[in-house]
Amino acid sequence: MALTIVAATVVPALGAPPEDDGVPYPRQQPLTEPPVDEGDRSLGRGAVPFHDIAPQVNALMAGSPYVSAEVVGRSTQGRELYLLTVTAPESPAESAQQDRWRDLIKHDAEAALQDEELRAGYKVPVWFNNNIHGNEWDGTDASLSYLTELVAALEAGDPGAVDLAERYRLYFTLSNNPDGRVAGTRHTALNLDANRDHITNTTPETRVTRDLAGDLQPVFFIDLHGYTGVLQVEPTGPPQGENYEHDLLIPHAYAAALRIEEDVVAAGVEGNPLTPEGGIRIPYRDIPDGWDGWPPIFTPQYVQFQGSIAYTVELGPGRTDDPEENARRLEVNRQVGHQVIASTIAYVDENRDTLLGNQMEIFRRGAAGEPLVEIPANPDPDDYPGPDEWAAEWDAADVTGTDLPRAYLIPAGSTDAATLVDHLLAHGVEVGTADAAFSAGGRDYPAGTFVVDLHQPLRGLANVLLSDGSDISDRVPTMYDISAWSLGRLWGAQVDRVGETTDPPLDVATTPLTVAPPTGSFPQDADYVRLELAGVAAVQAVNAVLAGGAAVADLGDGTVLVGADGLAAAETASETYGVAFTADDGTALTGDDVRGLAPLRVGFTSTAGYAGEDELALRALGFADPVRVTAQGLAAGEVDLADIDVLWLGAPLGEDETAVQALADYFAAGKGVVAAAEAGAWAATTFGLFDAAVVSGPNRANGVVLVETAPHGVLAGQAEPAAFTYGPAFFTDLGENVTVEQTFAADQPLLSGHWLPTEEGTGGPEQAAGQASVVSAVSDSGARMLVFGTDPFFRTHPRGMFDDVAAALFWAGPEGALVPPPEEPREEPTEEPSQTESPTETHAPSEPPRTAEPTTGGAGPSQAPSEGRGGGRLPSTGAAVRPLAALTVLLAAGGGVLVARRRLAG
Repeated sequence: MALTIVAATVVPALGAPPEDDGVPYPRQQPLTEPPVDEGDRSLGRGAVPFHDIAPQVNALMAGSPYVSAEVVGRSTQGRELYLLTVTAPESPAESAQQDRWRDLIKHDAEAALQDEELRAGYKVPVWFNNNIHGNEWDGTDASLSYLTELVAALEAGDPGAVDLAERYRLYFTLSNNPDGRVAGTRHTALNLDANRDHITNTTPETRVTRDLAGDLQPVFFIDLHGYTGVLQVEPTGPPQGENYEHDLLIPHAYAAALRIEEDVVAAGVEGNPLTPEGGIRIPYRDIPDGWDGWPPIFTPQYVQFQGSIAYTVELGPGRTDDPEENARRLEVNRQVGHQVIASTIAYVDENRDTLLGNQMEIFRRGAAGEPLVEIPANPDPDDYPGPDEWAAEWDAADVTGTDLPRAYLIPAGSTDAATLVDHLLAHGVEVGTADAAFSAGGRDYPAGTFVVDLHQPLRGLANVLLSDGSDISDRVPTMYDISAWSLGRLWGAQVDRVGETTDPPLDVATTPLTVAPPTGSFPQDADYVRLELAGVAAVQAVNAVLAGGAAVADLGDGTVLVGADGLAAAETASETYGVAFTADDGTALTGDDVRGLAPLRVGFTSTAGYAGEDELALRALGFADPVRVTAQGLAAGEVDLADIDVLWLGAPLGEDETAVQALADYFAAGKGVVAAAEAGAWAATTFGLFDAAVVSGPNRANGVVLVETAPHGVLAGQAEPAAFTYGPAFFTDLGENVTVEQTFAADQPLLSGHWLPTEEGTGGPEQAAGQASVVSAVSDSGARMLVFGTDPFFRTHPRGMFDDVAAALFWAGPEGALVPPPEEPREEPTEEPSQTESPTETHAPSEPPRTAEPTTGGAGPSQAPSEGRGGGRLPSTGAAVRPLAALTVLLAAGGGVLVARRRLAG
């Protein structure tokens, strides 16, 4: 057999300093072998259990200098993530040369294209990722099967194998989700789908994949999955992503898939099912809609921005409850997956120079800022390089492309902006700071403004992260998954698009960044400090002060005030979360809208199997130890709603009588709830909280939508002009006690995504325009309820919406202790003793302050709805559009909050 091998160029350690470059191969530090786990669900499939992977890799290393293994990260539960590399041994000088060439290819592609020594001597990288979905085990076994055969051929001196090892680096991430592999779950231990997380990077597993993509820079990438009955090999069907160089990627992607089909059919693996036509399934050819490559959230669609041909391979026969049948199916997929790997490497070897040249050309176009090459419908294949089989399949639905800006500008100063910039840098996007004040796009910007010049190698990735996206509703009838995402719209920072890609450079020098500057400030010698309660970091800071037992007052103007008992905690919060407190005299504490905030114990419900996003978002906001509420938990007495201050209903609780009665008692006690649309409608109807009709769009309609927020409502001061929705809903026929907090924009609410009306012609963006997207109400018992028709916690992505939920939770929850106002000055006595007035008494709160301890249940006077402007809510400062103050968190492996910003000296 012809073997193809790839050599491993892993940057010695992710994020390692430059002096570590040139670490030679092999790198053979033995892997730590975990203890045997008889409960590993891999065993039920007949697959290699996680505890056997390290021993097998150690055995491969011990027997061959061509094999290296490294630990490149850890899973949520702490299991090691292995990268195995096969390549010919290298000296330190040879490894350093490979590193220099790799960097030249990306950062000076024009020079690399002319470098004949590089073209001849560069070890072209190819990468196979496995098991990102934990209960799709078979790719790992297929990779180990291929590696075992390859290493045997190398040790036997097979000329083809040795030649490939000398000209390639083959990389294998053997289990991208070991926690899920052991537990037999699709999701990671954070209860998130890692293969939907490559833009947001909430899971540690996807952060490792993100970093490897930039470090390895593969020319070809395959993500091995299961199970679709028959082997399914991308490229995808339409719509194709709009930020890719498709003229360089599609021809070879399709030709390689055809090569795999030919080889798999010829292999005649016993028991391997084929399509009725006798082949495999290739979405580009066989699925006109519903298996698209539009969103960059999937691993291959993300890796493509590195100039890679990249696609998902779905192995065939799936899971059953019969262990023997499972083992038989695994054996089929092991052999078929083995062939897929061999055929891919053979294709790369046969087209090495062209594939490497195309990768360099993609980077060159990015740095030069050339417009994207748009392929029209029914193209003439002679007009495009590479194999021509693809042209017959390309039609109008595939035609994509976008007008790239010259740059994106992000005003500095907020933690949201700094967090966004750090996230861009983590993706390998180049960001600089303006060295002086300048003007662009008709606006003035100060020195220090963040500048993302789109003339850079990863311009496609930079644009897909920051752009609005496109409305693609008229391109295809259905989409496989989400159709829109936008860090620029949904992460709370102001992001301005400037110019076109062919424009000259901005008239300002910039300094490249490796990390965003610290943010935040705290005044010295202040009696009170004020904080704008906008942005996730501000909510975190407030929750931290409340947790310390200090009082925090909502002033009713979108800001909060902390007095003497909380100054030390506030200063620590400023340092920790990077938020800006300002000095205040405390006189606003006598206003009519002042309301004490309480430390909240939040209960939450979630859709079965998708609890991750709700809990992680609540923790990110600083609500410590949120309690998951389920019908089963209520029925078993494991959860007591008397211990909950306020509820987030991410999903209905169903018809269980015990659960329904527990919630009925909860609402009768006047306790509040914030809810997603379906859960809110269920609760409002079941418990008679308010009257409204809910109009739902198609379940999978989704996108970035434009919204308008009521100027004096619960969300005023928090909400941005854009939101995310999945299965959108709006509210009509509102009862008398219902307040509209936010509406879909009256004109074209869908900014980007895929949202069509239902088959009945209802629930589309035209029908939603101007309708209520968020409503609130106060029931007869005093229970406060706010319901979102949008999706503020969706997969933890729309982080600029998290503080909307926090504002609603504070409003719906109990009131807390009041901050004492300053003493009024005493009047001096008059010259006439008989006329002397008594000293003015110290002004006291109208009612005793409530304890700062979390409420344990029951309704009290302070839980009644406040009257007057703001109604005890968090109203607007009057600014129509304002960047959120600070999202400062990465959601750490265990779901906790990892704060990331440090304050400036204040």
